[in-house]
Amino acid sequence: MRRALLSALGFTLLLLLGYGRDWLRLMRRPRLDRSAPLLSPQLPLVSVLIPARNEERVIGRCVRAALDQHYPHLEVVVVDDGSTDATATILAQLAPHPDLRLLKGRPLPPGWAGKPNVCHQLAAVAQGEWLLFLDADTVPQPQLVTTLLAHAERRGLDMVTIFPFLELGSFWERAILPPFQAMLMDLYPVERMDRPDTPPDQVLANGQCILVRRTAYEAIGGHAAVAAEILEDVHLAQALRRAGYLVGGGDAMDCLHVRMYTSGREVVEGMAKHAHAGIRASGLRAWLAVTRLIGLAFGPLTMLVVGLFTLTRGVRSLGISLIALGILVQAVAWGFWGTLYRRIYGLSPLHAPLWPFGLLAYLCIALRAIWRVTTGRGVVWKGRTYRR
Repeated sequence: MRRALLSALGFTLLLLLGYGRDWLRLMRRPRLDRSAPLLSPQLPLVSVLIPARNEERVIGRCVRAALDQHYPHLEVVVVDDGSTDATATILAQLAPHPDLRLLKGRPLPPGWAGKPNVCHQLAAVAQGEWLLFLDADTVPQPQLVTTLLAHAERRGLDMVTIFPFLELGSFWERAILPPFQAMLMDLYPVERMDRPDTPPDQVLANGQCILVRRTAYEAIGGHAAVAAEILEDVHLAQALRRAGYLVGGGDAMDCLHVRMYTSGREVVEGMAKHAHAGIRASGLRAWLAVTRLIGLAFGPLTMLVVGLFTLTRGVRSLGISLIALGILVQAVAWGFWGTLYRRIYGLSPLHAPLWPFGLLAYLCIALRAIWRVTTGRGVVWKGRTYRR
């Protein structure tokens, strides 16, 4: 019994260290300062580039917000990528603005994924010294462009990517997206991303918002370098890093808002699109991150179940000790997850019990996506099927 109790204490310490490590990383996550002024007296032209495919729900607010930037020297270019909804009509209503250009998407070439194709088309017509790629479901705040440029100047970066404020409305958004984001942060140490010695496979970009220096972008071949990739944003950042360019960024929740999905079905489709490609790209690191998150999510519950089972077998002192330790660790876990929900997503800490369930749901989606791609069925996103 003494050996079992020591093992339980060791497991408890391991879990507490895990939560502590994640807390320290949360505190060290870089945050962009929206009050930082630009250093250069000559303002470069910035091209805001927005790919749109069936975005009637969000495209209007995104384009209007992009045109409403406080930064005075920019152009906005939007490509309608074969939308079958009212996207084109909404864009046409905005067309008279002098800083806005609208284009029709080119046909999808063989071997290209949808988003790299559109982004490459956008970059080809852009005139700016800096290219700012924004997803159509984002809402840039007026200070976004200035904040990104100021951060790039101060850190000497060739690419800046940020993590916005995620608006989580439905149950499935609130359950699944926070654990998914936690896994990304585990795979890619954002606080070390802009260091020159950071390996290329440990940097990433968030395709919702990427500011890249045009000369660096063209030096690697632009999106043609990642033409077939579903995770084109991550691979683009890694290609830049391999070429010797610096990639960095951090949280900028007061500069950009986004509502990625609005229903459980959209969450499932979106997560499936990312899951297989992400695990394939990250390899062993992805499985280690998943294993670690599973241990932190279900470790306290496991201790409680084992403690109750031990009580039923008549080993009272050990059972009570396991239950007490399980309650302690569960309280710490809920406190940590609740803090994440409040600080990052602006939600009540009472959402904390959703965390293990959301992680489990994401893993089911990921395994199903892997099975579908492996068997040739592929995953579907915005009407296109991806089989790799």
